[in-house]
Amino acid sequence: MKIALAQLNLTVGDLWSNIQRIQEYAQDAKDQGCRLVIFPEMAITGYPARDLLTRSGFMNAATRALETLAQNIRDIAVIVGGVEYLPNDHGQGKSLYNTAFLLDGQGGISTWHKQILADYDLLDERRYLSQGKTTGCVTIDGLSVGVTIGEDLEGPDSPMLAQVEAGADLLVNIGSFPYYFGQETALQGLLSQRAHKVAKPVIWVNQVGANDEAIFAGQSLAIDSEGNICARGRSFEEELLVVELKDNKFLGEMPPITTNSIASLHAALVLGIRDYMAKSGFSDVVLGLSGGLDSAVVACLAVEALGSEHVHGLALPSPYSSSESIIDARALAENLGCDLRIIPICDALATVKETLADCFIAVNLDLAEENIQARLRGLILMAVSNKYGWLLLNASNKSELAVGYTTLYGDMCGSLAVLSDVYKSDVYRLANWINRDQEIIPVATMTKPPSAELRPEQKDTDTLPPYGILDGILRLFIEEGKTRNEVREAGYPIDTIDEVLRLLLRTEYKRRQAAPGLRVSKRGFGSGWRMPLVSSYKWLWEGDAIPTGVE
Repeated sequence: MKIALAQLNLTVGDLWSNIQRIQEYAQDAKDQGCRLVIFPEMAITGYPARDLLTRSGFMNAATRALETLAQNIRDIAVIVGGVEYLPNDHGQGKSLYNTAFLLDGQGGISTWHKQILADYDLLDERRYLSQGKTTGCVTIDGLSVGVTIGEDLEGPDSPMLAQVEAGADLLVNIGSFPYYFGQETALQGLLSQRAHKVAKPVIWVNQVGANDEAIFAGQSLAIDSEGNICARGRSFEEELLVVELKDNKFLGEMPPITTNSIASLHAALVLGIRDYMAKSGFSDVVLGLSGGLDSAVVACLAVEALGSEHVHGLALPSPYSSSESIIDARALAENLGCDLRIIPICDALATVKETLADCFIAVNLDLAEENIQARLRGLILMAVSNKYGWLLLNASNKSELAVGYTTLYGDMCGSLAVLSDVYKSDVYRLANWINRDQEIIPVATMTKPPSAELRPEQKDTDTLPPYGILDGILRLFIEEGKTRNEVREAGYPIDTIDEVLRLLLRTEYKRRQAAPGLRVSKRGFGSGWRMPLVSSYKWLWEGDAIPTGVE
């Protein structure tokens, strides 16, 4: 049997556009002689649909969209993800299920409901969905097929095992698994192990594209009964991958998966920018080009995503900006082919200081004056954004956001924070990748000490530990969930650990007001980070011990 794996880039909420594209891909698969075409989890609604699932109008439209698909697709079987409302177990009201629909090509519809709901970080399915129970198989052209959804493929109680016992010849999993940095082979290994364990061929179709902060890599797979990968979808690209199943083996294409995590991170961020813009209806972006590394990397990513004619840079020098920074910003813009406008903020800064002179009398110059500069830059960037309808890209990195080394309503302004889940040390690695064939980011930008240039001779290390140390501590605490003592055992100085963790916890109010970002790690800020704004951080110092008197 010829089978098509359709990893599509679909838009959340755009039901009619989504089903039109599903119909087009189904027709393409039929034209290539396929008897079955498989689409990702929640392909009809887009994923994650979040609170759209609480709107009755949206759910009614999703039902009509499914019915339209069933009527319009003929002579090819389709497995496609969506949602289904059914009466709950008590017979009152309805429950909503993450559903895989089998359209038999004759108007008939069969269903499977997701049993192991995603309830972590970015994905909060238990907020909206009920847990399914269906485990049966269906027969397509004499082939018994068992279908599962997303996380159903994991764990010792996977519904896949029950389907094998029920006589499944082929196991299909439709998924929408968010990408994270370093993910390249994780799911591949899990799926190979599952196929080998049950001695059945497995097809996995994953979503591709970016929706809000979530990015999906595609990389759909066809795996034989021995656990060998026989075909693989492209990374971060749409594709209709056609394979032929014969004697538990797949005949198909298998482009090599990249093992270069930085290359994958780069591709994910480019896709994230492109989809955020296209699905929001914007064509152009503006960003501040300070001559620093973060803004240079964001500009390079934006140019690759959108084209140089759609990227606009503003250099906003203050009295403390070095001439070298302007030189570097000019060189970057020339290398990228994007326009650069230089708007000094010196006069505006002098005016604000004069306005505040009576209020700030006898007060030493300090952080307040530094932040005025950042906020003046934010004001001008937002003004240009509003005037021309250009989306403002934010260049703050994860290291800065984690410890609050940012200015509210200043350098935190923006509609999309491209690097908000990328540590500074990885920004350097991205820059090296961008420059792998030729110098695009000026070498001076990459080699000079990082500085906000808000006071004479300022360096980031005046306030923060070196980024190599800072990022190591943050990774252990944020991504790996280590305690203070476990971080200390990793070899970091305890005084530095305490200061970093204190900054992390006391600056939560800033992150709550930050621009939405692109999620590329196992644990990012945004919807996957839900720390209280006001809390004691003494528990960090107490480790995992239970306080005296508590049972």
